[in-house]
Amino acid sequence: MMDSILLSTEIDLYVDTMKAQDMTTIGTRSWLEWHQRLQKLNQEALIEAAAVKEEYVQEALVTFGKIAVLVHEAILINVWKHKILPLLLRMEKDPSCTFVAYSVLYHEAVCVALLELIMYHANAAQALGDSAADLLHYCYGTVSQLLVLKEDIEDEDDHKSKQDLIRQRDDLAFDIGVRSLTILRYLGDNLDRLPLAVTARMFGINDVPILLTQMLIEKPWIRKGRQYVGGKWFDWDGESVTKVEAQVWLALRQLLLDPSCPSHYKITDSRRAQLMKLQQFLTPVLVDQISPLIELQQWLHRISVADQPCTPPVPILLEVMLEIQDKIIAECEGKWKQMARQQLSQIFSKNHAEIVETAQCLNEAYNTELLEKFDDINKKPERNCVKCGKGAMQRCSRCKSIWYCSRNCQVSHWSNHKEDCKET
Repeated sequence: MMDSILLSTEIDLYVDTMKAQDMTTIGTRSWLEWHQRLQKLNQEALIEAAAVKEEYVQEALVTFGKIAVLVHEAILINVWKHKILPLLLRMEKDPSCTFVAYSVLYHEAVCVALLELIMYHANAAQALGDSAADLLHYCYGTVSQLLVLKEDIEDEDDHKSKQDLIRQRDDLAFDIGVRSLTILRYLGDNLDRLPLAVTARMFGINDVPILLTQMLIEKPWIRKGRQYVGGKWFDWDGESVTKVEAQVWLALRQLLLDPSCPSHYKITDSRRAQLMKLQQFLTPVLVDQISPLIELQQWLHRISVADQPCTPPVPILLEVMLEIQDKIIAECEGKWKQMARQQLSQIFSKNHAEIVETAQCLNEAYNTELLEKFDDINKKPERNCVKCGKGAMQRCSRCKSIWYCSRNCQVSHWSNHKEDCKET
Protein backbone atom coordinates (compact mmCIF):
# COMPACT_ATOMS: atom_id res chain seq x y z
CA MET A 1 0.00 0.00 0.00
CA MET A 2 1.34 3.43 -0.95
CA ASP A 3 1.53 6.18 1.64
CA SER A 4 -0.44 9.41 1.23
CA ILE A 5 1.47 12.36 -0.17
CA LEU A 6 -0.84 15.03 1.29
CA LEU A 7 -2.17 15.57 4.79
CA SER A 8 -5.89 16.19 5.21
CA THR A 9 -5.14 19.81 6.15
CA GLU A 10 -3.13 20.23 2.94
CA ILE A 11 -5.97 18.75 0.89
CA ASP A 12 -8.43 21.19 2.47
CA LEU A 13 -6.09 24.11 1.77
CA TYR A 14 -5.43 23.09 -1.85
CA VAL A 15 -9.11 22.52 -2.59
CA ASP A 16 -10.43 25.56 -0.73
CA THR A 17 -8.07 27.89 -2.63
CA MET A 18 -8.86 26.41 -6.06
CA LYS A 19 -10.09 28.97 -8.55
CA ALA A 20 -10.70 29.05 -12.26
CA GLN A 21 -7.67 30.29 -14.17
CA ASP A 22 -7.49 32.79 -16.99
CA MET A 23 -6.14 32.17 -20.48
CA THR A 24 -3.50 34.89 -19.99
CA THR A 25 -1.99 33.18 -16.92
CA ILE A 26 -1.21 29.87 -18.63
CA GLY A 27 2.50 29.07 -18.47
CA THR A 28 3.33 31.67 -15.83
CA ARG A 29 5.08 30.84 -12.58
CA SER A 30 1.84 31.15 -10.59
CA TRP A 31 0.07 28.87 -13.07
CA LEU A 32 2.83 26.24 -12.77
CA GLU A 33 2.41 26.28 -8.98
CA TRP A 34 -1.34 25.77 -9.46
CA HIS A 35 -0.60 22.91 -11.86
CA GLN A 36 1.69 21.37 -9.25
CA ARG A 37 -1.04 21.49 -6.60
CA LEU A 38 -3.62 19.97 -8.90
CA GLN A 39 -1.26 17.16 -9.86
CA LYS A 40 -0.65 16.37 -6.19
CA LEU A 41 -4.40 16.27 -5.56
CA ASN A 42 -4.78 13.86 -8.47
CA GLN A 43 -2.00 11.62 -7.16
CA GLU A 44 -3.52 11.61 -3.67
CA ALA A 45 -6.97 10.78 -5.06
CA LEU A 46 -5.42 7.92 -7.05
CA ILE A 47 -3.72 6.56 -3.93
CA GLU A 48 -6.98 6.75 -1.94
CA ALA A 49 -8.94 4.97 -4.67
CA ALA A 50 -6.29 2.26 -5.08
CA ALA A 51 -6.16 1.66 -1.32
CA VAL A 52 -9.98 1.47 -1.11
CA LYS A 53 -10.00 3.86 1.82
CA GLU A 54 -11.81 7.11 2.60
CA GLU A 55 -11.59 9.29 -0.50
CA TYR A 56 -10.82 12.56 1.19
CA VAL A 57 -9.97 14.46 -2.00
CA GLN A 58 -13.35 13.61 -3.54
CA GLU A 59 -15.22 14.65 -0.41
CA ALA A 60 -13.30 17.91 -0.19
CA LEU A 61 -14.05 18.79 -3.84
CA VAL A 62 -17.76 18.18 -3.21
CA THR A 63 -17.84 19.95 0.16
CA PHE A 64 -16.04 23.06 -1.08
CA GLY A 65 -18.02 23.09 -4.34
CA LYS A 66 -14.94 22.95 -6.59
CA ILE A 67 -15.86 20.30 -9.14
CA ALA A 68 -16.95 23.01 -11.57
CA VAL A 69 -13.41 24.42 -11.37
CA LEU A 70 -12.03 21.13 -12.69
CA VAL A 71 -14.50 21.24 -15.57
CA HIS A 72 -13.48 24.84 -16.30
CA GLU A 73 -9.76 23.95 -16.30
CA ALA A 74 -10.21 21.02 -18.69
CA ILE A 75 -12.21 23.18 -21.10
CA LEU A 76 -9.76 26.10 -20.78
CA ILE A 77 -6.75 23.99 -21.78
CA ASN A 78 -8.75 22.30 -24.53
CA VAL A 79 -9.49 25.72 -26.02
CA TRP A 80 -5.82 26.75 -25.58
CA LYS A 81 -4.74 23.56 -27.35
CA HIS A 82 -6.85 24.34 -30.42
CA LYS A 83 -6.53 28.13 -30.52
CA ILE A 84 -3.21 29.21 -28.99
CA LEU A 85 -0.84 26.26 -29.46
CA PRO A 86 -1.02 26.21 -33.30
CA LEU A 87 -0.13 29.92 -33.32
CA LEU A 88 2.80 29.32 -30.97
CA LEU A 89 4.12 26.53 -33.19
CA ARG A 90 3.96 28.83 -36.21
CA MET A 91 5.86 31.53 -34.33
CA GLU A 92 8.49 29.09 -33.02
CA LYS A 93 8.93 26.39 -35.66
CA ASP A 94 11.68 24.53 -33.80
CA PRO A 95 11.32 25.16 -30.05
CA SER A 96 14.39 24.11 -28.08
CA CYS A 97 12.45 23.44 -24.88
CA THR A 98 8.91 22.01 -24.95
CA PHE A 99 8.28 20.67 -21.44
CA VAL A 100 6.29 23.76 -20.35
CA ALA A 101 4.03 23.31 -23.38
CA TYR A 102 3.72 19.63 -22.51
CA SER A 103 2.83 20.54 -18.92
CA VAL A 104 0.00 22.74 -20.17
CA LEU A 105 -1.32 19.87 -22.29
CA TYR A 106 -0.85 17.47 -19.39
CA HIS A 107 -2.85 19.80 -17.14
CA GLU A 108 -5.98 18.92 -19.11
CA ALA A 109 -5.24 15.21 -18.69
CA VAL A 110 -4.83 15.69 -14.93
CA CYS A 111 -8.19 17.46 -14.67
CA VAL A 112 -9.95 14.69 -16.61
CA ALA A 113 -8.21 11.94 -14.60
CA LEU A 114 -9.38 13.58 -11.37
CA LEU A 115 -12.91 14.01 -12.74
CA GLU A 116 -12.95 10.34 -13.72
CA LEU A 117 -12.06 9.35 -10.17
CA ILE A 118 -14.57 11.57 -8.37
CA MET A 119 -17.47 11.15 -10.80
CA TYR A 120 -17.68 7.51 -9.73
CA HIS A 121 -19.58 8.84 -6.70
CA ALA A 122 -23.20 9.91 -7.18
CA ASN A 123 -22.85 12.99 -4.97
CA ALA A 124 -20.24 14.37 -7.38
CA ALA A 125 -22.79 14.31 -10.21
CA GLN A 126 -25.27 16.18 -8.04
CA ALA A 127 -22.61 18.73 -7.09
CA LEU A 128 -21.97 19.55 -10.76
CA GLY A 129 -25.15 21.60 -11.09
CA ASP A 130 -25.40 23.45 -14.40
CA SER A 131 -21.74 22.77 -15.17
CA ALA A 132 -22.88 19.22 -16.00
CA ALA A 133 -23.92 20.54 -19.42
CA ASP A 134 -20.40 21.86 -20.01
CA LEU A 135 -18.87 18.58 -18.89
CA LEU A 136 -21.20 16.60 -21.14
CA HIS A 137 -20.38 18.79 -24.15
CA TYR A 138 -16.65 18.58 -23.40
CA CYS A 139 -16.69 14.78 -23.06
CA TYR A 140 -18.72 14.44 -26.26
CA GLY A 141 -16.04 16.40 -28.11
CA THR A 142 -13.04 14.60 -26.63
CA VAL A 143 -14.62 11.17 -27.20
CA SER A 144 -15.41 12.09 -30.81
CA GLN A 145 -11.71 12.85 -31.28
CA LEU A 146 -10.94 9.15 -30.77
CA LEU A 147 -12.46 8.49 -34.18
CA VAL A 148 -10.03 10.79 -35.99
CA LEU A 149 -6.79 10.53 -34.01
CA LYS A 150 -4.13 8.61 -35.92
CA GLU A 151 -1.58 6.29 -34.36
CA ASP A 152 1.35 8.05 -35.95
CA ILE A 153 1.79 11.51 -37.38
CA GLU A 154 3.62 12.16 -40.59
CA ASP A 155 6.79 14.20 -40.41
CA GLU A 156 5.99 17.45 -42.17
CA ASP A 157 9.43 18.99 -41.62
CA ASP A 158 12.76 18.47 -39.91
CA HIS A 159 11.74 20.02 -36.60
CA LYS A 160 11.88 17.00 -34.31
CA SER A 161 10.97 18.86 -31.10
CA LYS A 162 7.84 20.22 -32.73
CA GLN A 163 6.85 16.78 -34.01
CA ASP A 164 7.47 15.26 -30.58
CA LEU A 165 5.19 17.84 -28.98
CA ILE A 166 2.44 17.17 -31.51
CA ARG A 167 2.80 13.44 -30.88
CA GLN A 168 2.57 14.03 -27.13
CA ARG A 169 -0.51 16.19 -27.69
CA ASP A 170 -2.22 13.42 -29.63
CA ASP A 171 -1.24 10.72 -27.11
CA LEU A 172 -2.72 12.81 -24.28
CA ALA A 173 -5.82 13.52 -26.36
CA PHE A 174 -6.33 9.78 -26.82
CA ASP A 175 -6.02 9.12 -23.08
CA ILE A 176 -8.39 12.02 -22.34
CA GLY A 177 -10.93 10.61 -24.80
CA VAL A 178 -10.79 7.17 -23.17
CA ARG A 179 -11.27 8.66 -19.71
CA SER A 180 -14.11 10.81 -21.02
CA LEU A 181 -15.93 7.62 -22.05
CA THR A 182 -15.94 6.57 -18.40
CA ILE A 183 -17.19 10.01 -17.34
CA LEU A 184 -20.03 9.72 -19.85
CA ARG A 185 -20.96 6.43 -18.26
CA TYR A 186 -21.06 7.99 -14.79
CA LEU A 187 -23.22 10.85 -16.09
CA GLY A 188 -25.59 8.30 -17.59
CA ASP A 189 -25.70 6.37 -14.32
CA ASN A 190 -26.83 9.50 -12.49
CA LEU A 191 -29.33 11.14 -14.83
CA ASP A 192 -31.78 11.50 -11.95
CA ARG A 193 -29.26 13.72 -10.13
CA LEU A 194 -28.57 16.01 -13.10
CA PRO A 195 -30.66 18.93 -14.37
CA LEU A 196 -33.44 17.69 -16.65
CA ALA A 197 -32.15 19.84 -19.49
CA VAL A 198 -28.83 17.95 -19.34
CA THR A 199 -30.70 14.67 -19.81
CA ALA A 200 -32.47 16.16 -22.82
CA ARG A 201 -29.15 17.33 -24.22
CA MET A 202 -27.62 13.88 -23.80
CA PHE A 203 -30.40 12.29 -25.85
CA GLY A 204 -30.90 15.22 -28.21
CA ILE A 205 -28.21 17.71 -29.23
CA ASN A 206 -25.29 15.43 -28.37
CA ASP A 207 -27.04 12.09 -29.07
CA VAL A 208 -24.68 10.14 -26.83
CA PRO A 209 -26.25 6.72 -27.64
CA ILE A 210 -25.26 7.06 -31.31
CA LEU A 211 -21.79 8.29 -30.36
CA LEU A 212 -21.27 5.25 -28.12
CA THR A 213 -22.60 2.99 -30.87
CA GLN A 214 -20.03 4.38 -33.29
CA MET A 215 -17.31 3.81 -30.68
CA LEU A 216 -18.27 0.13 -30.44
CA ILE A 217 -18.23 -0.20 -34.22
CA GLU A 218 -14.86 1.51 -34.71
CA LYS A 219 -13.17 0.26 -31.48
CA PRO A 220 -10.39 2.90 -31.47
CA TRP A 221 -8.90 1.25 -28.35
CA ILE A 222 -7.82 -1.68 -30.58
CA ARG A 223 -4.93 -1.04 -32.96
CA LYS A 224 -2.91 -3.51 -35.00
CA GLY A 225 -3.43 -6.40 -32.61
CA ARG A 226 -2.93 -4.28 -29.50
CA GLN A 227 -5.38 -3.03 -26.86
CA TYR A 228 -5.29 0.14 -24.79
CA VAL A 229 -5.26 -0.64 -21.07
CA GLY A 230 -4.37 1.73 -18.24
CA GLY A 231 -2.74 4.29 -20.50
CA LYS A 232 -0.56 1.78 -22.37
CA TRP A 233 -0.81 -0.54 -25.36
CA PHE A 234 -0.61 -4.31 -24.81
CA ASP A 235 -0.97 -7.37 -27.05
CA TRP A 236 -4.61 -8.37 -27.60
CA ASP A 237 -5.76 -11.97 -27.98
CA GLY A 238 -8.57 -10.99 -30.35
CA GLU A 239 -11.40 -11.96 -27.97
CA SER A 240 -11.06 -10.50 -24.48
CA VAL A 241 -13.11 -7.40 -23.73
CA THR A 242 -11.01 -4.44 -22.65
CA LYS A 243 -12.04 -2.35 -19.67
CA VAL A 244 -12.82 0.68 -21.84
CA GLU A 245 -15.04 -1.36 -24.17
CA ALA A 246 -16.93 -2.75 -21.18
CA GLN A 247 -17.47 0.81 -19.96
CA VAL A 248 -18.93 1.81 -23.33
CA TRP A 249 -21.30 -1.16 -23.43
CA LEU A 250 -22.50 -0.49 -19.89
CA ALA A 251 -22.93 3.23 -20.58
CA LEU A 252 -25.03 2.51 -23.68
CA ARG A 253 -27.13 -0.04 -21.85
CA GLN A 254 -27.76 2.38 -19.00
CA LEU A 255 -28.89 5.17 -21.32
CA LEU A 256 -31.16 3.13 -23.55
CA LEU A 257 -32.81 1.32 -20.65
CA ASP A 258 -33.15 4.41 -18.47
CA PRO A 259 -36.80 5.28 -17.65
CA SER A 260 -36.31 8.77 -19.10
CA CYS A 261 -35.14 7.46 -22.49
CA PRO A 262 -38.58 6.92 -24.13
CA SER A 263 -39.70 10.49 -23.44
CA HIS A 264 -36.49 12.05 -24.78
CA TYR A 265 -35.24 9.66 -27.45
CA LYS A 266 -37.34 8.94 -30.52
CA ILE A 267 -36.10 5.90 -32.43
CA THR A 268 -36.02 7.26 -35.96
CA ASP A 269 -35.20 5.08 -38.96
CA SER A 270 -31.62 6.38 -39.07
CA ARG A 271 -31.12 5.76 -35.36
CA ARG A 272 -32.62 2.28 -35.61
CA ALA A 273 -30.34 1.42 -38.52
CA GLN A 274 -27.28 2.49 -36.57
CA LEU A 275 -28.29 0.76 -33.34
CA MET A 276 -29.04 -2.47 -35.18
CA LYS A 277 -25.36 -2.71 -36.13
CA LEU A 278 -24.68 -3.57 -32.49
CA GLN A 279 -26.41 -6.93 -32.76
CA GLN A 280 -23.48 -8.49 -34.60
CA PHE A 281 -21.19 -7.66 -31.65
CA LEU A 282 -23.48 -9.05 -28.94
CA THR A 283 -22.04 -12.55 -29.20
CA PRO A 284 -22.47 -15.24 -26.52
CA VAL A 285 -18.84 -14.71 -25.51
CA LEU A 286 -19.43 -10.99 -24.92
CA VAL A 287 -22.72 -11.44 -23.09
CA ASP A 288 -21.11 -14.14 -20.97
CA GLN A 289 -18.44 -11.65 -19.88
CA ILE A 290 -20.86 -8.73 -19.35
CA SER A 291 -24.14 -10.31 -18.27
CA PRO A 292 -26.18 -7.04 -18.01
CA LEU A 293 -25.97 -6.84 -21.81
CA ILE A 294 -28.67 -9.50 -22.02
CA GLU A 295 -31.20 -6.74 -21.33
CA LEU A 296 -29.68 -4.53 -24.04
CA GLN A 297 -29.83 -7.45 -26.45
CA GLN A 298 -33.52 -7.89 -25.72
CA TRP A 299 -34.15 -4.15 -26.13
CA LEU A 300 -32.46 -4.14 -29.53
CA HIS A 301 -34.53 -7.14 -30.61
CA ARG A 302 -37.75 -5.34 -29.65
CA ILE A 303 -36.99 -2.20 -31.63
CA SER A 304 -35.89 -4.28 -34.63
CA VAL A 305 -39.31 -5.92 -34.98
CA ALA A 306 -41.62 -3.20 -33.67
CA ASP A 307 -42.63 0.17 -35.02
CA GLN A 308 -41.66 3.22 -33.07
CA PRO A 309 -44.13 3.46 -30.17
CA CYS A 310 -46.02 6.65 -29.62
CA THR A 311 -43.53 8.97 -27.98
CA PRO A 312 -44.82 10.81 -24.92
CA PRO A 313 -44.77 14.58 -25.21
CA VAL A 314 -41.29 15.93 -24.54
CA PRO A 315 -41.37 18.23 -21.50
CA ILE A 316 -40.85 21.92 -22.18
CA LEU A 317 -37.32 22.69 -21.04
CA LEU A 318 -35.16 25.76 -20.79
CA GLU A 319 -31.96 25.07 -22.72
CA VAL A 320 -28.89 24.96 -20.49
CA MET A 321 -26.23 27.25 -21.94
CA LEU A 322 -22.59 26.22 -22.05
CA GLU A 323 -21.55 28.94 -19.65
CA ILE A 324 -17.93 27.89 -19.17
CA GLN A 325 -16.92 27.43 -22.80
CA ASP A 326 -18.95 30.38 -24.08
CA LYS A 327 -17.41 32.67 -21.47
CA ILE A 328 -13.85 31.58 -22.31
CA ILE A 329 -14.42 32.07 -26.05
CA ALA A 330 -16.09 35.47 -25.51
CA GLU A 331 -13.23 36.76 -23.35
CA CYS A 332 -10.56 35.69 -25.85
CA GLU A 333 -12.31 36.33 -29.18
CA GLY A 334 -10.15 38.47 -31.44
CA LYS A 335 -7.17 38.27 -29.04
CA TRP A 336 -5.72 34.88 -29.95
CA LYS A 337 -2.61 36.17 -31.74
CA GLN A 338 -1.95 38.77 -29.06
CA MET A 339 -2.17 36.13 -26.33
CA ALA A 340 0.10 33.79 -28.29
CA ARG A 341 2.77 36.48 -28.61
CA GLN A 342 2.56 37.18 -24.88
CA GLN A 343 2.89 33.50 -23.99
CA LEU A 344 5.66 32.65 -26.47
CA SER A 345 8.57 33.42 -24.12
CA GLN A 346 6.88 31.51 -21.26
CA ILE A 347 5.81 28.40 -23.17
CA PHE A 348 9.01 28.10 -25.25
CA SER A 349 11.52 29.75 -22.93
CA LYS A 350 15.14 30.11 -24.04
CA ASN A 351 16.41 31.40 -20.69
CA HIS A 352 18.53 28.63 -19.16
CA ALA A 353 18.00 29.75 -15.54
CA GLU A 354 14.22 29.89 -16.01
CA ILE A 355 14.21 26.48 -17.67
CA VAL A 356 16.14 24.89 -14.77
CA GLU A 357 13.87 26.52 -12.17
CA THR A 358 10.73 25.42 -13.99
CA ALA A 359 12.06 21.89 -14.45
CA GLN A 360 12.70 21.57 -10.70
CA CYS A 361 9.15 22.74 -9.95
CA LEU A 362 7.60 20.30 -12.40
CA ASN A 363 9.79 17.40 -11.31
CA GLU A 364 8.33 17.67 -7.81
CA ALA A 365 4.80 17.88 -9.22
CA TYR A 366 5.08 14.76 -11.36
CA ASN A 367 6.62 12.58 -8.61
CA THR A 368 8.08 10.11 -11.11
CA GLU A 369 8.79 7.52 -8.41
CA LEU A 370 5.09 7.38 -7.54
CA LEU A 371 4.09 7.15 -11.20
CA GLU A 372 6.47 4.24 -11.69
CA LYS A 373 4.79 2.39 -8.81
CA PHE A 374 1.41 2.80 -10.48
CA ASP A 375 2.88 1.58 -13.76
CA ASP A 376 4.14 -1.55 -12.00
CA ILE A 377 0.67 -2.15 -10.56
CA ASN A 378 -0.95 -1.76 -13.99
CA LYS A 379 1.50 -4.20 -15.55
CA LYS A 380 0.67 -7.03 -13.14
CA PRO A 381 -2.30 -9.10 -14.33
CA GLU A 382 -4.73 -9.87 -11.52
CA ARG A 383 -5.36 -13.43 -12.79
CA ASN A 384 -3.58 -15.92 -15.03
CA CYS A 385 -4.97 -18.20 -17.70
CA VAL A 386 -5.11 -21.75 -16.38
CA LYS A 387 -4.11 -23.05 -19.82
CA CYS A 388 -1.18 -20.86 -20.91
CA GLY A 389 -0.41 -18.66 -17.90
CA LYS A 390 -1.02 -15.30 -19.61
CA GLY A 391 -3.02 -12.52 -17.98
CA ALA A 392 -6.69 -13.50 -18.05
CA MET A 393 -9.91 -11.47 -18.22
CA GLN A 394 -12.47 -14.24 -18.85
CA ARG A 395 -13.61 -16.97 -16.48
CA CYS A 396 -15.60 -20.14 -16.82
CA SER A 397 -19.25 -19.08 -16.82
CA ARG A 398 -20.35 -22.31 -15.18
CA CYS A 399 -18.09 -22.79 -12.14
CA LYS A 400 -16.68 -19.23 -12.12
CA SER A 401 -13.53 -20.52 -10.44
CA ILE A 402 -10.89 -20.60 -13.19
CA TRP A 403 -9.79 -18.01 -15.73
CA TYR A 404 -8.79 -17.96 -19.38
CA CYS A 405 -7.10 -15.43 -21.62
CA SER A 406 -9.14 -16.40 -24.70
CA ARG A 407 -11.89 -18.62 -26.05
CA ASN A 408 -9.31 -20.87 -27.70
CA CYS A 409 -7.64 -21.66 -24.38
CA GLN A 410 -11.00 -22.37 -22.79
CA VAL A 411 -12.00 -24.82 -25.54
CA SER A 412 -8.66 -26.63 -25.57
CA HIS A 413 -8.68 -26.95 -21.77
CA TRP A 414 -12.27 -28.24 -21.51
CA SER A 415 -11.28 -31.92 -21.62
CA ASN A 416 -9.21 -31.41 -18.46
CA HIS A 417 -11.66 -29.13 -16.72
CA LYS A 418 -15.07 -30.67 -17.44
CA GLU A 419 -14.93 -33.21 -14.61
CA ASP A 420 -14.22 -30.50 -12.02
CA CYS A 421 -16.59 -27.94 -13.48
CA LYS A 422 -19.66 -27.57 -11.34
CA GLU A 423 -22.25 -24.84 -11.68
CA THR A 424 -22.18 -22.35 -8.79
